[in-house]
Amino acid sequence: MLSALIISLVVCFIANVPIGFSLGIASLASLIASGSMPIVLIPQRMVAGANSFPLLAIPFFMLAGAIMERGGVSKRIVSLASTLVGHITGGLAAVSIVACTFFAAISGSTPATAAAVGSLTIPEMEKRGYDKSYASAVVAAAACLGVIIPPSITMVVFGTVANVSVGQLLIGGIIPGIFLSLLLLGMNRIQSKRLGYPTEEKKSWTERKISFVEAIWGLLMPVIILGGIMTGIFTPTESAAIAVVYGLFVSCFIYKELTWKDIMPIFYKAALNSAMIMILIAAANPFGWLMTIKQVPQLFSSAILGFSTNPIVIYALMLIIYLILGTFMETAAIILLVVPIFAPIASQLGFDMVQFGVVTVISLAIGMATPPVGISLFATCAISDISIGQITVKVIPFLLVLVLGLFILAYVPAITTFLPSLLF
Repeated sequence: MLSALIISLVVCFIANVPIGFSLGIASLASLIASGSMPIVLIPQRMVAGANSFPLLAIPFFMLAGAIMERGGVSKRIVSLASTLVGHITGGLAAVSIVACTFFAAISGSTPATAAAVGSLTIPEMEKRGYDKSYASAVVAAAACLGVIIPPSITMVVFGTVANVSVGQLLIGGIIPGIFLSLLLLGMNRIQSKRLGYPTEEKKSWTERKISFVEAIWGLLMPVIILGGIMTGIFTPTESAAIAVVYGLFVSCFIYKELTWKDIMPIFYKAALNSAMIMILIAAANPFGWLMTIKQVPQLFSSAILGFSTNPIVIYALMLIIYLILGTFMETAAIILLVVPIFAPIASQLGFDMVQFGVVTVISLAIGMATPPVGISLFATCAISDISIGQITVKVIPFLLVLVLGLFILAYVPAITTFLPSLLF
């Protein structure tokens, strides 16, 4: 039964079957091989897996990000970032990083962040003499912040799978996200100085004030979301619905760049992306249940703990596994397949589960900018019309600094746990 589960999953991976269908096919093959379990268990477990109130936040955050992207928020955020950091070495690249940081706090999605910011800054950087592959690499690396800084769809998935407070996970991602953004800015400064990229004219405080006022409506959305969660006015799931209403109001009636004919494509895009994630989550439930009854998590846990009893070594091993898996698997798939195994080990070793969740999401976010399956790389390559090979060389320094930040955050948990402990 277990052999049928694993072999069929590997065969589906080799055949390039989408991960959601691969999990379903593997579960079906396992039940057929058992000869004693009814196949009706699969749809029953799928419904049970998707029937979760926190998961409602996923389509709402997807929709809110798509609305704000189309409604003119992204270009105002880029303008604000330009007035703040455009004058430093490698100014336009720094603008991309800061803009991705701001937009991450609105979209909750890496592809949305890459598309919204990259479509504006990459062509402009190319005009100013930046190498197109370097410009794309900067955006691809910075767009990873989209799933770290709240609101984060990936945090919602992790919280649901590992039974960790989604609200505390979202708050816990704030300081690490800013910390990683600063590391990217530092690396960009080093690289830009080495490559001789230009700086922009320093803006006056009056210009900065004007840009801030124009962007304030977009920047208020994460404040409203996080403020409501922290004060207990609404749950993380309810905050996602409020984000949609707020995004529609700002885009339609304040910025007035979203027309009614834009609504249908936006809803279609958000529904399509949400359906892909929900199918994956639903299909992972019977697969995870079958692994549980065959005691795979316990066997895996024993193997890891048998390798070493030192928590530092085990933590490093987990992070390395996450980083390796992130090079060829989707983020949601890794969470659904690996977190049910790693979370009990982390809990057994006394790790703070909020900090473990944030570090897990960061390690998987790095995978989004890592070839060959980095979704952030694909998004930026589509914008700049370059190959994965061209962007890979330029993105390596940024990946290295992100990995450095990951291990710092892993072994200095106070950076992550400070805000959740203070506010909850």
